[in-house]
Amino acid sequence: KGSKELTGSPPLLRPLHGKSEVEQWSDMYTVTSQISLTVRREDDGVPVVCEVDHPAVKDLQTKHYLDVMYKPQIRVSQILPASGPTREGDLLDLLCQVEGKPEPTDTTWFRVDDEMPAHVIVSGSNLHISSLNKSDNGTYRCEASNEVGKSFVDYMLYVYDPLTTLPPPTTTAIIPTSTADSRAGEESVITVVDHAVIGGVVAVVVFAMLCLLIILGRYFARHKGTYFTHEAKGADDAADADTAIINAEGGQNNSEEKKEYFI
Repeated sequence: KGSKELTGSPPLLRPLHGKSEVEQWSDMYTVTSQISLTVRREDDGVPVVCEVDHPAVKDLQTKHYLDVMYKPQIRVSQILPASGPTREGDLLDLLCQVEGKPEPTDTTWFRVDDEMPAHVIVSGSNLHISSLNKSDNGTYRCEASNEVGKSFVDYMLYVYDPLTTLPPPTTTAIIPTSTADSRAGEESVITVVDHAVIGGVVAVVVFAMLCLLIILGRYFARHKGTYFTHEAKGADDAADADTAIINAEGGQNNSEEKKEYFI
């Protein structure tokens, strides 16, 4: 009857407006009620009930299920790698899941920003790359269509560098230290080198000082206070003591002119 707000289960039905017409034929009446509403994809399969309120009847109603057509709904899932970023050498598997009414008839994969690489395998709704490399970086699009329309979803692929592998362990024994600082070993080596250099310098200095002391000792031993006077001149060649005194230069008279020479 006229304009009426509809409520029910499921709660996907929204306020609706309509009109009703009444026609009289003798003692009989014909009532026509019409409603209009905007539906969405979620309204597909929801029942709409028309109920008659009359004293002669009880709970007289009719039901109609909505049949909503909608364009494809797309979701792209990464199957492999199952977790973590995509890296060089990894296997990539993408699945394009499509839902629509009527059923989508055409699902395609293509690359948006460049041509599809030759090593990429597309099988129906799946895209497969056996070994990723940096040239695979780009945007890959899954597109589907049906009688209602066309939809697409983009997948951005970025290939990271491969993980670095550690070298195999060797048999060399490693003595653990009490500190995690890698500079500790370098400092100990530098300390040992410094002590060796200082010890060598000290040894050279001590040796040089000993050599200098020996040379000075020999020099002073050979020149320890030797001197003579003019009185001794000529006495070296005399045959006896009297002759030496006589030959001595200056004699006793020149004693005041004695001079000493230190060599």
